[in-house]
Amino acid sequence: MKSLPLRAPGSRGFVLLDALIAILIFSFGILGLMAVQANATLLSSDAKYRTDAALQADRLITQMWISDPKTLVAQFAGDVGATTAPQYAAWLKQLDCSTADQTSNCLPGVTANPPTVAVTAAGVVTITVRWKAQNAASGDAAHQYVSITQIDRT
Repeated sequence: MKSLPLRAPGSRGFVLLDALIAILIFSFGILGLMAVQANATLLSSDAKYRTDAALQADRLITQMWISDPKTLVAQFAGDVGATTAPQYAAWLKQLDCSTADQTSNCLPGVTANPPTVAVTAAGVVTITVRWKAQNAASGDAAHQYVSITQIDRT
């Protein structure tokens, strides 16, 4: 009795080639998942900084609400290069990660991008908080959060 060959003569190594292609496809999938994870981490840190900026702006607005409304400008107004009011200077110290307690929702890059607090005669307060993420490139623009509120000055 004559036995038939188990494989065709040109099919040697087919399983090895199939396994290598499967490993290649799997590797591209893993690389894609790693890219998605890295992007999610970046977006998560950006959201944290934006939340911290909002909390800090709200903290300053709360201090303004409980202070004497006639001294808002003298106590809280502050800008880049301007003479800073005492409450603004204390708030700025809380924002700066190099001087603040690390649990106080400080923001990176605040020293190079100081926030501004403008108070109009009508009591409109505009707070602009700026920060620059630690992993940002040197040419990247600073992020900012702007809060506008009306405080009765009477």
